[in-house]
Amino acid sequence: MIIIIDGKKIEVEGKRTVLEVAREKDIFIPSLCDHPQLTPFGGCRLCIVEIKEKRGYPPSCSTYVENGMEIKTKTPRLQELRREILELILSEHPNACLICSEKENCDEYKSTIRKVGEVTGCVLCSNNGRCELQDVVETLKIDKVKFPSVYRDLDVKKGDPFFDRDYNLCILCGRCVRVCQEVRGASAVSFVYRGSEAVVGTVFDLPLLESGCQFCGACVDVCPTGSLTERGIRYEGLPDERAKTICPLCSIGCELKIDLKRQKILSSKPSDEGAVNEGQACVKGRFLIKDVVHSPRRILKPLIRVNKKLEEVSWEGALDFVAQKLKKFKGKKTALIASPQVSCEEYFLLHKFASEELKTENVDSSYRFSPLAVFDKMAKENGLELGLNFEIKDISRAKTLFLIGEDISKSHPIIWLEVLKAVKGGAKLIVASPEELSLSRYSALWLQIKPGTEFYLLSFLSKLFLQKEQEADHPRIEGLDSFEDSLDKLDLANVFEMTGITREELKEASELLLDTENAAFLFGMGLTQHSWGSRNVAALWNLALQAQAQLFPLGLENNLRGVFEIGRNSSDKGLNLNQIFQAASSGELKALYLAGPAPYLKKANLELLVIQDSFVNENFEFADAVLPASTFAETEGTFINGEGRLQKFNKVIDPLGEAKPDWWIISQLARRMGNKGFHFKNPSDITKEMIKIVPSFSNISYAELEKGQKIFIQEETKKERSFIPLKYSDSHYKKSKEYPFLMFLDYSLDYYRSLSLSQESRGLKAIRDSRWIKVSLEDAEELNLKEGENIAVESSSGKFKGFVKIVKSLPKGILGASFLLSEDSDFSVSGLIPSV
Repeated sequence: MIIIIDGKKIEVEGKRTVLEVAREKDIFIPSLCDHPQLTPFGGCRLCIVEIKEKRGYPPSCSTYVENGMEIKTKTPRLQELRREILELILSEHPNACLICSEKENCDEYKSTIRKVGEVTGCVLCSNNGRCELQDVVETLKIDKVKFPSVYRDLDVKKGDPFFDRDYNLCILCGRCVRVCQEVRGASAVSFVYRGSEAVVGTVFDLPLLESGCQFCGACVDVCPTGSLTERGIRYEGLPDERAKTICPLCSIGCELKIDLKRQKILSSKPSDEGAVNEGQACVKGRFLIKDVVHSPRRILKPLIRVNKKLEEVSWEGALDFVAQKLKKFKGKKTALIASPQVSCEEYFLLHKFASEELKTENVDSSYRFSPLAVFDKMAKENGLELGLNFEIKDISRAKTLFLIGEDISKSHPIIWLEVLKAVKGGAKLIVASPEELSLSRYSALWLQIKPGTEFYLLSFLSKLFLQKEQEADHPRIEGLDSFEDSLDKLDLANVFEMTGITREELKEASELLLDTENAAFLFGMGLTQHSWGSRNVAALWNLALQAQAQLFPLGLENNLRGVFEIGRNSSDKGLNLNQIFQAASSGELKALYLAGPAPYLKKANLELLVIQDSFVNENFEFADAVLPASTFAETEGTFINGEGRLQKFNKVIDPLGEAKPDWWIISQLARRMGNKGFHFKNPSDITKEMIKIVPSFSNISYAELEKGQKIFIQEETKKERSFIPLKYSDSHYKKSKEYPFLMFLDYSLDYYRSLSLSQESRGLKAIRDSRWIKVSLEDAEELNLKEGENIAVESSSGKFKGFVKIVKSLPKGILGASFLLSEDSDFSVSGLIPSV
């Protein structure tokens, strides 16, 4: 269609608003309530336009273009109306600085004058210089406000983590309310009261901590004024530089914009151009990047043990010391633990170093605990080939979604946003979880399952599915007969008691799964953490085949998929992570190179321990040498996110102290040990070698990678899918008089390298503490436990401590805890693992 804006002919395709088309053509129309991520609102009325043969002045943000439409955006009458509207808005907003004739002359005083508790003008506001209201005032040339000024005199709300809320500065644009409801699905804030008393707030004026807030920062990012202010940058002034990189704190790989001032990170914000996150982030990516990089726990100088004490030395001294020590230990007596949070290049180099210099196959990482590792194990055991690549947007197109073993609103918030889009588009969500999750209110069905009984739930659903499928005309898949025979052995009589789910709920779940053509099954650590996790995944695989659903193993760390792909090219004959810890305890292992998170090695009987890390941790007590590694922000390289997408991340700041990138440390160490194959000058040299050696990287063009083009790693799935006969065993936990509780674990992603984020950030700790032990209300009352009380949990294997978190939706007899490999020993669930 053809429209005319201010005399300019414009061709338009699709359903677009006048404001959208004008912005695309660089035609400025002022607006304060509109936002590209939100549906049209028409609240501020600043974007009014004149349209030929239409009465009045319609808002361009909610007026859709029609063929032949003639639009004017800057007539004298429009400008006059806009100025009057803006003056009305300013009458309830501190405006003295906005209209001051001397405002250009007070710049030199702004950095100190804003350090006040109450904002009554721009120079006192932390948003000064980045305020949309300032921009619109400047554009419309407002130099006075003829309406009486009204100051609301509302209390500034500072009791919640990360940001303050000063509704005295709010212009009621509704952006925060709408992004919280429309995009994030939290609905933590809304408009309260009416008319001149209207204000944004929470139900019963509760703190955000008690209102379902995710603390994703989306409301702060869309606020056009200083009403919502990030506390960490309140007194920092404007940045002098901005860079982009990839967040390393989960498997999604969100693109972030990093604001810098004098080579220090001020804050991080989601990039609107991010291919995966599209302008959204989570609490960690939005508020914790600065805390991670500039943590007081950073290791900034190399250390070696001299006279039983760790002492600072030069890099030359540290590398020579480690190289000489490592030469004494080779082969099976040596092991290396890597981090799935380092780049592909660095993980590749660690593997190369272990193979060529340490002569050992004992290389592993916390990848071993991931759903992907269990999924791969199941596939290998049954001769299957997995197709793992996908795009997150595929999830939003599903008509039925089945979520088991993960609370994705916390662990994978960006995936949750795609699930939310699907649900709002009419999809049905089924959630299987021991506790009620915040996202359960969006589900068509919540199955409150007992921990460890997932195998029986999935197998029974397959049984119901088969009974109904016999009436339908579905193509037969290989292995169906043997699968049916194995289902006949299922003890149906005990399924309901074991799982805690009624026959009616299971029947409803099977009907929802049967009545769809496009289903997505998402599974996480809760399904795979058990010793029979492989059987659980096999049962889910079969159910997915029946429902013709796509399986999505939820990734954990940011480069977990990269670790998987590089590891596939290596021998699997070496010790795995648990076996490495066992061998270290028994004395079978003599030297350990620790370049990844590990529990407290209190039982280790090692002759040499080398730690390559970014943060101080408990295992320094046993270390013979400590090599300070830089963080992701101080180097560059590539990650592979959960989709299989190769992502290049950029160096943001120079390394702090004497920290060096992991690839540099390994390269220098190998060269000192006599290996000439480690003469890498930069990560790109390693990438080029990796492309030649690792099969799944063979399709990658380094030139395309440099240009930022969309690249997925290569995978081939030649074999047809087939059913897997079920194998039965005692696949559930049993209580006893001595141990009357069942516990479910969630694998906490709230860490970076060996740094526990909830212990580093008071804000995150208030939201979700990795040391919480979840207890049902009934059990808490029976045991007389109080919120926050220090308690110990004990099993036949060991014990650990934590703090009581009472969860009303948790059933009696069930406990919940977080598994964090690098947690302090007293609070680590790894205390229940005999070998660690």
